Amino acid sequence: MTKEQRPDPDQLWQIHGKYYDLEPFLELHPGGRRLLHQVRGTDCTEVFESTHLHDRIPKKLLERYYVADKADYSPSFEWEGEGFYPTVKRRVQEHFRSKARQQGVSGARTREIHHGTRIFLARLALVWLLWVGLSIGAVLYGNLFCALLWGPFAFALGGYGHEAMHAGVLPSVRGNRFLALITLDLAGLSSYIFTATHVPLHHVYTNVPDKDPDVEVHFPLIRERFDQPRFFFHYVQHVYAWIIYTLTLPIIWATDFVAAATGTWFGPWARLRKPDTKETLLLLAFKPVALGLWYVLPGLLHGWAYGALLSLIMLGITGLLVQATFAVNHQNALAMNHDQRPSRHTRDWGAQQMETTADFSNRHWLPVLFFGGLGYQIEHHLFPTLSYSQLNEVAPIVEETCREFQTPYHYYPTIFDAFHAHYRFLKRLGQETNWEPPRANRTTDENWRSTTPATD
Repeated sequence: MTKEQRPDPDQLWQIHGKYYDLEPFLELHPGGRRLLHQVRGTDCTEVFESTHLHDRIPKKLLERYYVADKADYSPSFEWEGEGFYPTVKRRVQEHFRSKARQQGVSGARTREIHHGTRIFLARLALVWLLWVGLSIGAVLYGNLFCALLWGPFAFALGGYGHEAMHAGVLPSVRGNRFLALITLDLAGLSSYIFTATHVPLHHVYTNVPDKDPDVEVHFPLIRERFDQPRFFFHYVQHVYAWIIYTLTLPIIWATDFVAAATGTWFGPWARLRKPDTKETLLLLAFKPVALGLWYVLPGLLHGWAYGALLSLIMLGITGLLVQATFAVNHQNALAMNHDQRPSRHTRDWGAQQMETTADFSNRHWLPVLFFGGLGYQIEHHLFPTLSYSQLNEVAPIVEETCREFQTPYHYYPTIFDAFHAHYRFLKRLGQETNWEPPRANRTTDENWRSTTPATD
């Protein structure tokens, strides 16, 4: 496309009020073409800013693909200056530059130092091998103990797959894609559909009604916002929601096909571009494999009743961990229903991420590993391409900046505190029409970088 041609916004990428034709750059993009393909035809400013921690070279590269300015452009957020997000981003950039200098790393390799550490990758190999062993024990030998452990290990691997989907584990596009395939896709979740709905929707519009699919998919079975109608069965949703969570994997196994065929995921607000031929073939290859391994083979080998029990234990525990853990990050009284309390930082995207996200139980690497790195969800939302093996270094920087800007930092000391907060949140949403949401208590433990939430 030449600059003289009238631009077609549906075929271009809009960043900071300018249209770019990134078609020639798709195969050259260091993060792969998948995400660029999904955000084509949209204002992807937030995706661009949050996924490029080291943004000097990407901003320079954009100039090559400039097409035209967008008429009457009015930015939603301020990305430069002395606000919370520009400040914390500069500080994290400098942290990794300093770390690179200390390690004798220079040039382009500086931009790769935030990927997974050697210990992190060693744990990945160990967890994957143990998961394979548990799969053999559960599926081939029908061992219930292996079936019980299968879920936690599958979820831990899903954390690596989730990070690989964000291009965070390895600097290699192919390496991250392969890792996502042998973790997410092999378990029955399409990493393509996950990328399409998770990165440009959930990460950009966290907890925003009618935009974030994660707070829409459960209604009407589960009420999560005060502007949603309350039905009689919601009175006990805090009880049955956990049962619904156990069905996560089989539901997603099926709905991925619907999303790929229709371009929508659980509703009209979650639109995505349909997969190309290569992505379709991958989906059609891995879905039957997952179906055979986790749903059919146990029944064939051990009888359908016992096989169903094995599948229910493996997939049910995994689904419960997946859904409940993502829920405690965002669906609690501190992070939801912000229309009930106006934000102090309406022009700062990063501050709004702080208001709608919570960390939990990230003092030790073991719970961080087995909860897929989601204990650092705040830091992950601010800088999604950073490996969660590095987020323990970033968290103190984020909290210190929060103190300066009086921005909330929601932290639950244990996973049980986080689950309990989600339980209480569901109960109130199911039994009350409205209530005054709590604010964060700014009391800070001097021995740890946590801001304790008020009773909710």
